[in-house]
Amino acid sequence: MLYSTIKKTLLAFLFNGTLVGIVTAQSVFDPVVSINGAVITEYELDQRVRFNHFLEQTGKNIGKARDDLINDRLKVSAGRRAGIELGQDNLKQSMVDFANNSSRSLEELLSLIAQNGVDAQTFRDFVESGVIWRELVRSQFAGRGVPSEAEIDRATASVGPEGGLRVLMSEIVISASPQQVVAAKRLADKLSKITSITEFSQKATEFSVAPTRVNGGKLEWTTLNDLPAALAPIVAALRPGQVTPPLNIPNAIVLLQLRAVEETTAAAKILVKIEYAFLSGPTTSVQIAAKNSDTCDDLYGLVKSKPELSLTIQSQKPSDLKRDKAARIALLDKDEKSILPIAEANTSDMVMLCKRVYAISENVSRAEIIQNLRLARLNSLADGYLAELRANADIVDY
Repeated sequence: MLYSTIKKTLLAFLFNGTLVGIVTAQSVFDPVVSINGAVITEYELDQRVRFNHFLEQTGKNIGKARDDLINDRLKVSAGRRAGIELGQDNLKQSMVDFANNSSRSLEELLSLIAQNGVDAQTFRDFVESGVIWRELVRSQFAGRGVPSEAEIDRATASVGPEGGLRVLMSEIVISASPQQVVAAKRLADKLSKITSITEFSQKATEFSVAPTRVNGGKLEWTTLNDLPAALAPIVAALRPGQVTPPLNIPNAIVLLQLRAVEETTAAAKILVKIEYAFLSGPTTSVQIAAKNSDTCDDLYGLVKSKPELSLTIQSQKPSDLKRDKAARIALLDKDEKSILPIAEANTSDMVMLCKRVYAISENVSRAEIIQNLRLARLNSLADGYLAELRANADIVDY
């Protein structure tokens, strides 16, 4: 009799949705991936997708969110092994600083992300991993980020108001999906040591996934000031034949080789704003949109008939651009496009350069140039260190 009563009660719960709600609620805490035994849950993944969407205003990319969470776990773990801990007061101040950088108070930012379905703990974890990683990179590589006097002199000569430099480069873009990243990093490290222009061209034909592979990766002349602020001093410090350190962008690694350089007599222009379009969605739809668009304005009409596509057109200062987008945009002329597959199956994103806005440059201080060179080198060392941590990690999907 008691069993029958319990059974009837359970059935009643099932029909009115109470137990179904409980089971569903529990499922969001199921593990989706573990990193060296530390689990990431379905809830954490969903939160990061929402948070990334809030930060970048792009399509909801599950693959990128998964990679970001894995990287954050590795960063925090490496930092704590090195004895780096972030106290509550420092963490709170870092959260305040992050909010202030977007011209908001912390309370305003937390309210805004809550409206987008993001929990305050998700934001807290994001800030904590970033600060711990920054401190770890500084402690590990500070001594290796100092540029030589010759590098500083070459970079200084390229940005004066009396003139500037334009450079002739070649590129190799190596596919680096999560399944390929270890092998891609090894290949990129090997190719970055090339000093022969002919050999680099041959390797571009063999390994690059960029359209330029058909002509050995060769790019057209570009002024140094068209490059992102973080990339320009690296290129300026190269001699013909030398190759940049591997530059990491989503699902790819980029190498640039300097083929030639020449001075320009016109007053150097400084890049003050970049307008670009970012499109994401199913690969076939992205490819069709790319084929049928000649300018950024064309994309508005195309997206209206394809609701599966997500489009944003933004105008930003070069310093505000995320490094992965800046590296892709740097290689584009007006109305050119860059399409890359992303981690999710049959999904791609496209960046299209709408226009660059310039002003005549003033004198750039030697201290600013040294700082840009130092930061660029530290970023490269940090990217390599993170790739090494991922290569050595035990990452298990559920």
